[in-house]
Amino acid sequence: MGKDKQKRKSSERRINPIGYRITDGIKEGNSSAPITTPEKILPVIEKLTSDDPTNRIWAAACISNLILSNAATRKLMLSKGVVPLLINCLEDSVPEVREESLGTLRNLIAVESTIAKEYYSRHILDKLTPLLSEISGTIDRVVQDAPIIDEEDQHKRSSIWDFTENYISIVWSICEASDDYIKAINRMNIVTFLTSFLLSSDKCPNRVVIAAGQCLNTLTDDNKDIYIEFHNHPEYVQGLLSIVNDASKNPLVQVLACAILLNIKSTVRMSDSWESENNVEMLHKLLIPVLVKALDFDIQSAAVNTVSAIESGKVTSTHDETDDITPKPKQPLTNEEIYVQEVQDKLSIIQLALELLADICIEDDSEDDGYQDMDESMESENEADELPEDNTDDVLAEDSLTNQGTSAAVDVTLDQSNPIVQSYIHQIFPHLIRLSTATPISYRQMKLAPTVSHNLVVTHQRALECLNNFLLAMNEVPSKFWFTVHQADATKLWEWLFSIANDVVNSQPEEWAKDSILEVVVGCLWALGRGLGQNIPLQPTDIPALCGTYNLYKSENMLVKIVGCLGPIAMRQRDINNNKIIGDFIMGILKATKEKKVLLAVVVEALDFMFDVYSDSAFDYDYPVFVQGGYLNSLKQILPHVRSLVKGTDRRKNFDLRMRADEALENLVAFIDYKKKERRH
Repeated sequence: MGKDKQKRKSSERRINPIGYRITDGIKEGNSSAPITTPEKILPVIEKLTSDDPTNRIWAAACISNLILSNAATRKLMLSKGVVPLLINCLEDSVPEVREESLGTLRNLIAVESTIAKEYYSRHILDKLTPLLSEISGTIDRVVQDAPIIDEEDQHKRSSIWDFTENYISIVWSICEASDDYIKAINRMNIVTFLTSFLLSSDKCPNRVVIAAGQCLNTLTDDNKDIYIEFHNHPEYVQGLLSIVNDASKNPLVQVLACAILLNIKSTVRMSDSWESENNVEMLHKLLIPVLVKALDFDIQSAAVNTVSAIESGKVTSTHDETDDITPKPKQPLTNEEIYVQEVQDKLSIIQLALELLADICIEDDSEDDGYQDMDESMESENEADELPEDNTDDVLAEDSLTNQGTSAAVDVTLDQSNPIVQSYIHQIFPHLIRLSTATPISYRQMKLAPTVSHNLVVTHQRALECLNNFLLAMNEVPSKFWFTVHQADATKLWEWLFSIANDVVNSQPEEWAKDSILEVVVGCLWALGRGLGQNIPLQPTDIPALCGTYNLYKSENMLVKIVGCLGPIAMRQRDINNNKIIGDFIMGILKATKEKKVLLAVVVEALDFMFDVYSDSAFDYDYPVFVQGGYLNSLKQILPHVRSLVKGTDRRKNFDLRMRADEALENLVAFIDYKKKERRH
């Protein structure tokens, strides 16, 4: 079963690259706003190539307004080739033209993330690289309070922080778009530039420091080519550690420093020893208190107060509906607008902190996708393809039928005394329950404050993902003590998770919100069921709810998780009737392989269910359900269909799935043979 390793290189999991401040005046307009006609747009675009720099400055500012007005207008402008013209303006001899064009390019990629591909293909990085030295030089003069050279120098100083933030935000957004683009950004030698803002955060505006931290977090995420910079400059690591240890720092800057340190943990030396495990454990102990502190925010009160702010009529969510393209001065924010933005900022910090806690909680092995063994696997592919058509006695009896594995005995007291485990149980777990609990505007009234509601749902999702990893970690502790020592909490959690799912469904939220929450809830139930085992507090509605949800969804991840979740429920003793209900349901999934109406990943999980649940004739349900229900004969009949489905999966395109499917197919042959002989003895 999968761990929820957060891939932070994803714009959907990021704080809006536009930035944190409504004061930037960057808000996408209402889709119902008037669409500017081509007759008005073309003259504006043409002025980008005017000989008069005033016209070029004006045009770039107008285009920024148009980009943010609505999607239809934006699409029209893109079709007129505005991107290459704006990129060319980055080499303009007039600083104001460069500044306006950079700001417009930043706004465009913030609301249209797919444009990153065009930016990259039109070599925007070649235009941005020379600007690095210009930005650094101006900032040095500002920080050192050097005498002003001339009028141009004075202008550059006055606009340098906006220019820098826009620059970093564009690079960050390109980083988010593709690993291929990150390789090119590596060649810009930008790490020193970005790190300097974090190490000198007391001399720079928070918004620039935050942008630099966000960009560096993405750039260092699974990017081993960049780690050499931190090996060569240990002062960078020490500077990040200092930020974490300084309680006076901006909370988001602290959390970003935590994220970067986790990304580059192989370069972090926490003691005189370079022993990896020791360093990582010490790093986790340092970071967890900072991340826990970041969770301390009352989302229930924030939701209620947000509703009051919106209903006051003092929060504007869109541009005025006008077709005037002339740039307008920024309007001062009302107290209500400031409060709503602060709520969004705080939720964004919490989301990142939860992602990091989820990653710390359990070691992820998803990067080991098996490709290092691909050649060896290819050599043995013929053997896999030549599995017997019927049961044979050639299958090795010692082949494992389950994935349960074994662990060395560990002292329960030692498990419980681990300080990191203690933090998760006593500090983090209560936060996860609180942050997963819906507010009045999480799933209902989502249109009242859509951005806040969206952030609340993502916060719930992140909290549940962290909870999932916590439960998986507690399963991996050999003693599994949490499920016994804290059995009351564990059983209540089972009921609470079903109540969360019911609340989401009954609230009829937007589809994305319902799907994202339900999927992670089912994942939590799967992990929790494994830990509780015979102590699952099953309610009469639980099995129908899971089976009914399966029939409503087509998502592979969701279907796999539902099948997995049904496994621990079916293994409960003294509940033959429910075992039969679930067994028949899973057998129905496997029988669908005849018509190829089921996804291979789901088939693999359904087969694993059979291997685990009916692994021993001593189980009280084995004879009345598996034997009398004719499951063995059914498995014999589906074997050729499963084989066809497995062999029809391209190993080169779906290597990991094919490997698991081959193993499941081999186990199916062995399982049939095993169950055939089992009752004879």
